[in-house]
Amino acid sequence: MMRRITTTAGILVAAGVLTLGMATSASASHGDLRNSTWHVVNPTGCIAVPLEDNRFHVYNSTNEYALAYENANCTGPVIDVIPPGGRSAGGAIAILGRAVWVD
Repeated sequence: MMRRITTTAGILVAAGVLTLGMATSASASHGDLRNSTWHVVNPTGCIAVPLEDNRFHVYNSTNEYALAYENANCTGPVIDVIPPGGRSAGGAIAILGRAVWVD
């Protein structure tokens, strides 16, 4: 009897963990990512950033962190981490950044 209760409890916990994991991975960011020349609503994945006079300032109005990459295909070094509600730093990202990743 005790073994059946333990087994049932284990199955229920595993199902709960799987359900929460699926809900988290299926959710996208809410809000917008922008600079002075482009605007993306509810961004997800890699977003190539068009250059404007070789400047790259990003405003992150989403509920997720945004990672700024040096290369346009979200590869190479991460040059800035922009928190939800934050703005990119004025250093390397303003000159080198080419893409942003948002989950």
